[in-house]
Amino acid sequence: MKAQYELTTPHSTLRVTTPGPGIVWITLNRPHRLNAIDRRLGAELCAELERRFADHATRVVVLTGEGRAFCAGDDLGAVEEHLRGDRTHSPVVGDTADPIYLRIIEMMVTARAPVITSINGFAAGAGAEIACAGDLRIAASTARIGSGLLRVAQAGSVAMLGRLVGPARATEIYLSGELLDADAAERAGIFGRVVPPAELEAVTLVEAERLARSATAAIGLFKELRERCVGQPVEMALRLQNSVHIRNNAEVADAREGAMAFLEKRDPHFVGR
Repeated sequence: MKAQYELTTPHSTLRVTTPGPGIVWITLNRPHRLNAIDRRLGAELCAELERRFADHATRVVVLTGEGRAFCAGDDLGAVEEHLRGDRTHSPVVGDTADPIYLRIIEMMVTARAPVITSINGFAAGAGAEIACAGDLRIAASTARIGSGLLRVAQAGSVAMLGRLVGPARATEIYLSGELLDADAAERAGIFGRVVPPAELEAVTLVEAERLARSATAAIGLFKELRERCVGQPVEMALRLQNSVHIRNNAEVADAREGAMAFLEKRDPHFVGR
């Protein structure tokens, strides 16, 4: 993929490119550590996501990994240092006990722009939760995903994974201690689409280009509605949905263009507002 702009600074843990209008492509770039999250990677990714999501020019974000892993979760070496009292590389926010991956997922889920996770290799622990936070999840046929936390005597991998497969299946995945292969993950609904590894980048880019041309302001309202409807009784969820319909007509400029294009039997030209 040839990027229009190369935004990487030397020795960065990320590679950031813009392969098309409105598309931000972020690659986790610690392949020697399987793209595991230490303080630097986490801080750089949080800062990049915050900046990009605040920019109205961003229509879609793609998150993927360099090398054979998407993300192996928290860097266990940095976690071990943390347990010994050295927080220099710890994957937490500042002096808090708040893991950085929580902030990453919160931004992905609540962002008004859609997020595609392009899962190039294995994803475990916090990395699996980040993969599951994508609005679209496209994976290579060689990718694997799961918890793996039981092997290191940790609990977790249920908040996002459980939203996709339900609590019972998430429990089975956790208790197995193993990673699902791509076919099993697709059958479970974790991966939305599985493609040959050589086609992953191209297929992901096609989807990113499609979303970048779409009514992304409406997508943002949909994501907000999705989060507000979780756990609500049907009566409340329906009224929340109707309130968003009303806001959509008042706030989304593309709504008029969509209606006019439909009536005039032409393709719409959306600007993401």
